[in-house]
Amino acid sequence: MKRILLCIAFVATGISLPKANAQTENDTLKQQTAEKKSWWNETDQDYYEELKKRKLEAFEAEKQNIVETEKFELKKLLEKIDKRLESGEITAEKAKALKEEAAKKSAQNIDNKTAIVESQIELTKRDVFYNYQPNTTGYVEAGVGNATDDRGSFLLGIRYKAADKKPKYDKRTYTDMVFAVGFGGTVGDGVGIGDVYKFGKSGFAEIGFTFRTRLLKDSNYWRLAYGLSYQENTLSPKDNKYFVNDNGYTSLVVSPNQIKRNMMVFENLVVPVLLEFGPSKKKEYKDHFRYDTSTSFKVGIGGFAGMNLGTMQWMKYVENGENVKVKLRRDYNTEKFVYGLKGYVGFGSLSLFAHYELNSVFSKSEYKDHALFFGFRVDL
Repeated sequence: MKRILLCIAFVATGISLPKANAQTENDTLKQQTAEKKSWWNETDQDYYEELKKRKLEAFEAEKQNIVETEKFELKKLLEKIDKRLESGEITAEKAKALKEEAAKKSAQNIDNKTAIVESQIELTKRDVFYNYQPNTTGYVEAGVGNATDDRGSFLLGIRYKAADKKPKYDKRTYTDMVFAVGFGGTVGDGVGIGDVYKFGKSGFAEIGFTFRTRLLKDSNYWRLAYGLSYQENTLSPKDNKYFVNDNGYTSLVVSPNQIKRNMMVFENLVVPVLLEFGPSKKKEYKDHFRYDTSTSFKVGIGGFAGMNLGTMQWMKYVENGENVKVKLRRDYNTEKFVYGLKGYVGFGSLSLFAHYELNSVFSKSEYKDHALFFGFRVDL
């Protein structure tokens, strides 16, 4: 209500005193200019001028980049037209027309894009930073509620800005995050999957980093995949049984209580090393090239080795009509050194994998069985 009354009063004043209102606007403009000038005097003017200089230099570099990129793209397009002409797909007249059209579009792209950058340059020279801001350097910024402009934008958390640098011409090693989940059990010594442990409740999970290095100079068909992964294997016994360590011998015994859920969790840290192979698409740019496998078939074969970080038995059972949950971290004679074979086959980032441990699950137990899991793997 106060705001409405204030607006009515302001309008009434403007109608009855137009000269005074004009004078007030003029005074306000002078005051705003004086305040801005005063504010700039209180800041580091040298820093501002340096920032302005860097922006102008970045804009000039962007203009040059536009021209070089368009010329490179035109060159690739003309080469494709020549290949179509050589294969007899199009006639010489058609090829000439396509080349002229491509050159015309490229010239228009250069004119339009550089015009946008020129406008940004003119705005920057007048101390107006608007919309497009090219990269100049890298920084990390953290805060809660920090204002970033006069429109109400603010920073909540952490923001990282990468430095503007020229990409490496040939990148032979790529990095991915790996996620995998699956199901399985154990095999060996007369034991098969599902005989001792529940298949649907015995699982596998993995998270880690993978580095892929191209093995050949001019082909990405063969790659070496290696990295570091944290893995969790879980085995869920059947027939209302649970694990016990009886005088250094791990065995499964029948529980006197009704077990609703029971599993042994194995936490491992491993180093996988695999030979990966499959086609890839070479993408060329004006100053670098990259191999893309996001739409290609791939196969990985190799192994892993690492160490067991710990073992925990988790149980949920009914005792005297009440639900009881128990977590036990004890020495169940788990093998401390884990190693085995693994492989995957897939398309793009999604694969089907198999994981087999050559070490036995327990050093002293009723069975000398080995963990075996199957599932899905994602490389991001």
